[in-house]
Amino acid sequence: MKPVIKPIRILYLTSPVGPLGSGEGGGVETTLMNLTPVLAQRGHMVGIVAPEGSVAPAPSVRVYQVKGKLPQYATTAARNAATISQSEGVLEQMWEMALKIQDDYDVIIGINYDWLAYYLTPFFRTPVAHMISLGSQIDEIDKIIETRYRQFPQRFAVNARAQATTFPFMNPYRIVSLYGGLDLSKYSYNEVPANRLSWVARISPEKGLEDAFAVAQRLHMPLDVCGKMQYPAYWNEVRERYPDVDAINHGFLDQHDLHLIVRNTKAMLMTHHWIEAFGNTCMEALACGTPVISYDVGGPTEMIEDGVSGYLVPHKNVDALVNAVSRVDQLKRQDVRARGETFTLDRMAERYERWIERILCDCDDVGVFAAQTQTMTR
Repeated sequence: MKPVIKPIRILYLTSPVGPLGSGEGGGVETTLMNLTPVLAQRGHMVGIVAPEGSVAPAPSVRVYQVKGKLPQYATTAARNAATISQSEGVLEQMWEMALKIQDDYDVIIGINYDWLAYYLTPFFRTPVAHMISLGSQIDEIDKIIETRYRQFPQRFAVNARAQATTFPFMNPYRIVSLYGGLDLSKYSYNEVPANRLSWVARISPEKGLEDAFAVAQRLHMPLDVCGKMQYPAYWNEVRERYPDVDAINHGFLDQHDLHLIVRNTKAMLMTHHWIEAFGNTCMEALACGTPVISYDVGGPTEMIEDGVSGYLVPHKNVDALVNAVSRVDQLKRQDVRARGETFTLDRMAERYERWIERILCDCDDVGVFAAQTQTMTR
């Protein structure tokens, strides 16, 4: 595969909450694991600055291992949470590393939601850009994003339009949406799944696991839970509330093992209590031919074709989830797979290439380019 633009040297900074491959970084990890190898195959030089203990997505991708203390999760922080820097923090050390090696790269891209990352944007010789990994979550971080976004609008991107709508200062139709992509050859579907439900996410309160348990209990269906255990107390609380649910906790799985479980379920539930920035697990389920039943907020609303590849139901409405599961047999799994096939690695790489091209030429036609990228999954 050849790049659509000349080969470029791209340095990514991943989320500081855990090593690549650990599952702690959620969708950020999935994005980098899927994206960086294909960018390297297309002729680009790709590096990633990541916490110590990370695994390389491919031999062609260089990983700079950085030691340091891990930060708190922004996903469960209060809106008025303070932003705190620590001299031995891994986030701070990651940006120190980026500063040292910046001349080896043409562009630096942070995929995170951290105050320091946005603050440092103008202080590098090499252009620093940001793919914002979360929706609006903490006031102080939103303020620095707004400041830098107004200075460098072409250097910012989001996962999906729905994520951009959480920031009042952003026009969701002007900012670049990058979505995601999969190696579809690694996913297959079966026409006769088991009478089971699946739920795939980090086990954390904002993911709304209790709603999936409520659905499984009311329909007397077994539930396969897959995801990084971030809050054991939360898991125990949900289990205690629904002791009769036949639930298996499979833990954090690689893409192959995860798809084997999801493809064998009637539907995957997305019960997020917050605004999902994208929802890589939704894309993965579609690739398995497994319908996704999701709350109608966040990134899944831009992936699921209601009544074709799944159902979108009112937010936090368990009755609607139950009703949707009862209708899931009306959907054709080949139609679900067809929707999943629109999220290819090449399309994903092309979106990043075109965005980076705009960053490097410092072009100001951001609105036109944003409209182009937002139609590339259709």
